[in-house]
Amino acid sequence: MHLEADRLTIDFPVRKGPRDPFDFESRSSETGGDIHDIGGKPYVRALDDVSFSLGAGDRLGLVGHNGSGKSTLLRALCGIYHPSHGSVRSDHDVSGIFNIHLGFRPEASGYRNILLKGLIAGKTHAQIAAAVPGIAEFAGLGAYLHMPMHTYSQGMAMRLAFAITTAFANHILVMDEWIGAGDVNFQDKVVDRMNSFFESADICVIASHNNRLLRRITNRCMWLDAGRVRAFGPTAEVLDAYEAEAMSMKLESARQAAALRPRLEIPPEHAAMWLSSARQGNEMEGVVVAWDVADYNVASIRVVVAGNDGNEQMVCTGSGRGTKFLGAWLRPGMTLALRDNVDGALLAKLTYAA
Repeated sequence: MHLEADRLTIDFPVRKGPRDPFDFESRSSETGGDIHDIGGKPYVRALDDVSFSLGAGDRLGLVGHNGSGKSTLLRALCGIYHPSHGSVRSDHDVSGIFNIHLGFRPEASGYRNILLKGLIAGKTHAQIAAAVPGIAEFAGLGAYLHMPMHTYSQGMAMRLAFAITTAFANHILVMDEWIGAGDVNFQDKVVDRMNSFFESADICVIASHNNRLLRRITNRCMWLDAGRVRAFGPTAEVLDAYEAEAMSMKLESARQAAALRPRLEIPPEHAAMWLSSARQGNEMEGVVVAWDVADYNVASIRVVVAGNDGNEQMVCTGSGRGTKFLGAWLRPGMTLALRDNVDGALLAKLTYAA
């Protein structure tokens, strides 16, 4: 058993109206595939030279930001999208779960929809009848199976769709952003069913943003970026690299945002100060110093204090949006400072002199 793609490329034409001028110059963007010119017309390259090969028992997870090509690849594997270049080959039919409402009749009962979906999958009446008890038990809908599907919640419809699809599935199953649906108990049942499915030497390809789930149920992973393969290999290796880059991008975005934020210097005369009568042994009187930071345009503020040696110690952190006061109790000679918690930039500073 095998499923493979060989230099798979898919181009989608861009439909534009008469009032939508378009520069045909090739370009790329942070999301989606490259936009380029083919015969004087704009196309989006949703997949670009994607190649891989899967064998019996392989469980492939697809990761990437929205618009990276995950859903397009799944639909190409099912034959919904035809390659512009390259090919998809498999020795068995491929079943797909994309939209739980596709192929269901909302006015028909759950049992009736089991029959219809089974017939669509090419099963005989006898095969469908044999599968019904297992589908009913897995879905856990009880008497609702006698009721029209338009009375189901989305979660109930998902349960039935998954139960039917895996019961009537071909040897190769692809799923798009769906496996994490349902309550915790049902997710456990899904994982058990998928593990059972895999153990019977079938192939499964799953696109998901739930990396923890992919680590649990897949043995291989593909990272797609703008329709291209960034990495393909063991799940742990690919997800480690993917998550490391995602974290790096978040930190860089935070640094850039901090650099562009206006800084509000609050002078000491605007600080609210209260004398504290607290005494500890023979130590001198202290003072509680707090800044009114309700209007700060800073996502997170770090409060630090320092002694005569200048070494800072963090006291607390708080949001600059909504927090009324931030401060600390000081002894004479100590300094209190407010810093941007992202880049450490100094926002305000006050030294308490006895």
